[in-house]
Amino acid sequence: MYTTPEHRTIVAMLAAGSPVWYVAAVMKSDRHYVYKVGARHGYPDRAAMRQSLQQLAEAG
Repeated sequence: MYTTPEHRTIVAMLAAGSPVWYVAAVMKSDRHYVYKVGARHGYPDRAAMRQSLQQLAEAG
């Protein structure tokens, strides 16, 4: 699964409990894009997102 540092930041913020609209504003991105990236990593299930972050950290 290809991810950029931007994707990792988005996933980390969503996993920490930040709402999609907030993450989009901080990242200066579209809400749909943020949701799409999050969904690829398990959003809205925070536990799945944290596990995905661990796997990304181990791989990279």
